[in-house]
Amino acid sequence: MDGEYKMNLIEGLNIEYIHVYENTLEAKMNLTDFHDQTFGYLHGGATIAFGETIAGYASIRKINKDQAAVGQSITANHMKAKKIEGYIIAKGRLLHMGKISHVWNIEMFDENNILISCVTVTNAIIKQNKDNS
Repeated sequence: MDGEYKMNLIEGLNIEYIHVYENTLEAKMNLTDFHDQTFGYLHGGATIAFGETIAGYASIRKINKDQAAVGQSITANHMKAKKIEGYIIAKGRLLHMGKISHVWNIEMFDENNILISCVTVTNAIIKQNKDNS
């Protein structure tokens, strides 16, 4: 990711890349102890944070500079437990791109292409205030 849109959580999530295309995205998150839910498995909250972060980043790339994309709704289904090793590849599709909202559907796979989680993110598109209030 470029430094222009860097957020504090990104360093902890260990996101290696986010590629945004016309109606799709792909991202990679390398797993570390940061992602552990205490039993050696990927924490569902880390998966959800990954989904919201990459959907937000992708939406930001599609809006005007005076706008911001903020998470409004997130749903997730975790299909399979994943040990804290390797990485997760996220493949997302833009389901809706309206003036005031974007909806992304993101499937997350392990390094063996096994589906781990599905996350749907709705981003509200808002006017960005100069004072961030």
